Amino acid sequence: MLLNWIAIISLVSSMLGYLLSLYKLIFIPVAFFVVYLSLVLLWFLVAFIVTRPVDLTKEYEKRSGLYRWFVNCIVETMRQVCRVDLKVSGREKLPKEKFLLVCNHRGILDPLLTMDVLRKWDMGFVAKAVIYKIPILCRLMHRSYCLCLNRDDMRSSAKTIARAAYFIKNDFASMGIYPEGIRSQEDEMLPFMHGAFKIAKMAACPIVVTTITDTEKATRYFWKKTVVHLDFIDIIEKDVVAENTTVNLSNMAREKMEKNLAQYK
Repeated sequence: MLLNWIAIISLVSSMLGYLLSLYKLIFIPVAFFVVYLSLVLLWFLVAFIVTRPVDLTKEYEKRSGLYRWFVNCIVETMRQVCRVDLKVSGREKLPKEKFLLVCNHRGILDPLLTMDVLRKWDMGFVAKAVIYKIPILCRLMHRSYCLCLNRDDMRSSAKTIARAAYFIKNDFASMGIYPEGIRSQEDEMLPFMHGAFKIAKMAACPIVVTTITDTEKATRYFWKKTVVHLDFIDIIEKDVVAENTTVNLSNMAREKMEKNLAQYK
């Protein structure tokens, strides 16, 4: 949507310049490109300035509508640039209460696409530390209920898990996490880190089992159209969460994911 509006404004501006006899007809494409590029750079400049006050070391309990709007714009732009055709299924299964979402991990677009689809659910994610090295995006994500997980620091990781559970339990946001820990480069999922399911145990919330496909292809072959399937498969109800260990919950979720992913092989 953002790029569409920029293109429209650029086209109108370049045509207006021609009608006002500022340049000849042959220069309309050049004018369009200059205006388009200038507006894109202006948008990033504004985003950079607006996000500077965000303190990455500070814990925020309320998300910023402004920063979430910037995140949505970035996601929409990336979907257009990477030519992502997103197919979503199972959204009607999502519980009304806050939940923990667990999903396989294929590419950097995974959390962004999921957050975009679940705008009404105030969705946040537990993300690895590398996300916090991306300029602008790191601050936008930080103010959108996203948490940094440093796996090299056990104390910090435990604090992040507890913080995610706090967001769910106190009805601030639903949270998502990738039990594999890192992106899988193969069709088969990597081993799960059972500790990810502690969030659901601590928050006493349901678990939404989800799968996503081919997002790594969207960024690797961005000039080609990529069909991405985001499936909300099943819900592990909170009474089942209470009755089972994190290992059992992890195995349950993995089995459901593997069964659903088999159809795309």
